[in-house]
Amino acid sequence: MATSPNTPAQPAAPATPAAAATVPPIPASPLINPLGFIQSSLAGVTVDDLLKNKPALTMLLHDHNRLNNENGSLKNELNTANTYVSGYDHAKTRARTGAVFQAAAAIPVGFAINILTGGNNALATTGWAILALGIVFQIVGLYYAFWGDN
Repeated sequence: MATSPNTPAQPAAPATPAAAATVPPIPASPLINPLGFIQSSLAGVTVDDLLKNKPALTMLLHDHNRLNNENGSLKNELNTANTYVSGYDHAKTRARTGAVFQAAAAIPVGFAINILTGGNNALATTGWAILALGIVFQIVGLYYAFWGDN
């Protein structure tokens, strides 16, 4: 009977100790660290090549120092970028707070204008008080949007 791709394969028979002995050993490979570099030689240079080879050691130290300096420079650039992002987030929060106060100021100002222009002199004091509240909200909104926490 032929096995089609849709039929399940038959389970293999359990391995016997004699079968395990016939498996060839795994060939030894050079040590590889998690980053994928071969540890026995790096960039084609082995430890034996570096022993008592002053120019090669000097070049290796110079390369190491260059990489350290580059790493420090990149860390400084990353910190600078993070500072800018933090500042932009803070400015965005201030602008949103100012916008909320500006929107909240429009409501009492609108009510106050309706009361003051309605012709009822008995409500004039109330209209002026509500207008003052709206103006205070406008000032607070402008403060947060432009000058708060600078």
